[in-house]
Amino acid sequence: MLCPACGNILQKLSVTTKQGGRFEVDHCGRCGGTWFDPYEINRIPYHEVMALSQLTVLPKKNINQNAKQLCPQDHLELFPLTGDAVPKGVKLLSCKKCLGIWATQKDLWEFKKHQDEIVSAYDLADKFFPNLSVVFVPALTLILLLFTTFTTITGLQNQKENRVAAREMISGLSVAPMKGNTLAVSFKTAQPMTSVIYLGDSELTMTRIPISEKPATVHTTIVRGLVNGKSYTYQIEIRDESGNNYRSEAEVFITR
Repeated sequence: MLCPACGNILQKLSVTTKQGGRFEVDHCGRCGGTWFDPYEINRIPYHEVMALSQLTVLPKKNINQNAKQLCPQDHLELFPLTGDAVPKGVKLLSCKKCLGIWATQKDLWEFKKHQDEIVSAYDLADKFFPNLSVVFVPALTLILLLFTTFTTITGLQNQKENRVAAREMISGLSVAPMKGNTLAVSFKTAQPMTSVIYLGDSELTMTRIPISEKPATVHTTIVRGLVNGKSYTYQIEIRDESGNNYRSEAEVFITR
């Protein structure tokens, strides 16, 4: 294979990973560039990059660079590799077909240096944050537990107060199962309100059925399509002209 930059023959060199594995790269001893197969550039450690540079004897005169740098395998034009992994000022060239990467000696140095700095930052964080977690994780757990408990108690209290208010506002409530799988619902409110009945097998499966869609003080409706001899759960909900909702306690009846 020929060097994309200067056309020199690339030499295969064996390098060792940090874990002790080995693989080969294609290195140009004339201009110092190195060709990597897919993902190999991430595997080569910084000390091997330094070792490669020592094998390169850069000429004193400037080397004529090829106008277009081509992939040594597919002979297609190489394009700059972009993304967060490539630091500013570093130029890596990639083949869109084989996904190999070409790096000059200087750019390879800077790229691997950048990678090592990121790894070092993660290592420092791993050493620092576990110590903090010993203190903060239990404290955070306690805070979340207290907040959840407070929210639950507050919600239950508000729900209880809402149902007490609904009971005081609704008078003369009659929910009467009738023949023909129907249910007659009627009640009054002291002030004009809209109203609905929630009806179902349980509180988790109730369906919303309108009673008074316009504000009224007398509320009546007939619910049809019920099943004989079946237990139903219901709740009455009323809404005032300010948009405040009040829902009654859940009650149960059995159809005839």
